[in-house]
Amino acid sequence: MALLAAAVGAWWLQGRRAAAPERERAAARSGERQVPPAAIPGVPDGDAGQILQAGFHALALVPRSGGACPAVVSQDAPLEAAVAAALEARDWSARHLPRRPQLLPQLIQTVNDSDASARSMAAIIGQDAVLTGNLLRIANSPIYRLQAKPVDSLQRAVTLVGTEGIRQIISAVLVQPVMQLHCEAFPQFGTVIWEHALLASRAAADHARMVTHEDAFAAQWMGLTQGLGAALVMRHLLDAAHDQATTPSQAVASQLLDAWTLPVASRIAAAWELPPSVHEALLRDAEASGGGLAASLRFARAAASASLLCRHGRISQAQALALLEQRQGTPAHALQWIWRRLHGRSVETLDAEEMVEG
Repeated sequence: MALLAAAVGAWWLQGRRAAAPERERAAARSGERQVPPAAIPGVPDGDAGQILQAGFHALALVPRSGGACPAVVSQDAPLEAAVAAALEARDWSARHLPRRPQLLPQLIQTVNDSDASARSMAAIIGQDAVLTGNLLRIANSPIYRLQAKPVDSLQRAVTLVGTEGIRQIISAVLVQPVMQLHCEAFPQFGTVIWEHALLASRAAADHARMVTHEDAFAAQWMGLTQGLGAALVMRHLLDAAHDQATTPSQAVASQLLDAWTLPVASRIAAAWELPPSVHEALLRDAEASGGGLAASLRFARAAASASLLCRHGRISQAQALALLEQRQGTPAHALQWIWRRLHGRSVETLDAEEMVEG
């Protein structure tokens, strides 16, 4: 009898544990706030989007020494004011913006041609040996690589990833040289911001295709352009810090990135003559309102942050999905599908059990 009671008790406890994730998902769908406790170490609780954004900034803004940057408020205030003033006053003529990729107009024209094939798009990149090397490098990255065998030719890249995939990779190839940034204060900023832009580009395109039914090509360029905006904001911060002979703190860098990434990205989109919908959606997203492409961008930025935090062992996939489920507007089946496309089984992440043990 005692054994039977123990077995029933174990069965009941197992059932409770199995049902917990579904209850949390149902609560998220009903709008109830369910932030996992200590979802991201060192990041305060708040809105799911704010938590993921803060975690992403904490990952990108690791200082050179590996410890905390000196957070001197008396230095932060004038530094932040100087950067904000420069961004406000800038006339944003061509010489103040990243150079538009030379092949971008050809790519946009080819994409708008309904008869254009993936091979014709790849031929655009084939004109430049450096760009071809970059395309193959990105095609072999964990974000895009689909098989164990390396992608060693444009032909194989086209065959493996298809028209939509090659379109995304070519767009990324054109942007990558423009986004290169050497940042002594935060050495891994350039790498993390580039990874985030790639992930956001892919997530935005998938979300636009599945959920908001918008132009996936415009959506992927929003993901890339917001990464460019962040890189340009950091360049202004580094220049101002050099002029004031000071070191920017993580706090001031995070505040400026929050405030200025999307407004600067919208100016880049306009100057590069990207589809008008990209420029408009970036402006709407900066105001945290609107549906359509702006909604796809908001989801993509959060999903890219969640995936990066998993990839770097800051949170588990369960925590990432719990946070993303709190964001309204993306059906559960679409979220799961986009996450699998974005994150993949091949990505090494920190399991929940490891987090508990740690």
